Amino acid sequence: GKVHIWDLSRLIHAVNDSSVMAAYVRNQESPRPLYTFSGHTNEGFAMDWSPTISGMLATGDCSKNIHVWKPNETEWHVDQRPFTGHTSSVEDIQWSPNEQSVFTSCSVDRSIRIWDIRAMPSKACMLTEADAHSSDVNVISWNKHEPFIVSGGDDGFIKVWDLRQFSKSTPVASFKHHRSSITSVQWHHTDSSVFAAA
Repeated sequence: GKVHIWDLSRLIHAVNDSSVMAAYVRNQESPRPLYTFSGHTNEGFAMDWSPTISGMLATGDCSKNIHVWKPNETEWHVDQRPFTGHTSSVEDIQWSPNEQSVFTSCSVDRSIRIWDIRAMPSKACMLTEADAHSSDVNVISWNKHEPFIVSGGDDGFIKVWDLRQFSKSTPVASFKHHRSSITSVQWHHTDSSVFAAA
């Protein structure tokens, strides 16, 4: 249930300068995390850095909990009260590319949820698609230019959701071209009509 943050700045500096690399190798100690959070009650797979607030991180675990890490001058503050709403393992998290306080998550419970961290963790879930897929929802990706989220599930389906119509519980597009689980989806960074899935 631990999440570690590592700082590789010394190593990166050493890689770029051979004289610094020799000293780095000679003086290297066992690497230690910059910060560790032990508040998750189980292992987890979901995490994402905020693209709008430097150092803000969201992490999710197999016990259905999500924690948000807020940076301060010397470390991170992680509220011990998790964001709750999922009924099973949190599989993926992604911050909104435009709204600083909003992220989305998906779960083994077949749902996709939209959260706003300005609310108390127990009341932060603003939108839910309870049956986004017929089985586990493994991955999500938030379009950087349009109000769309693409999701992939164990059912082999890829679905595109329009957040303006999220409460209608119907994806704007659904694709079934894979024979097995979808384990990765990613919107193109500049072309808002293109995504990749595997």
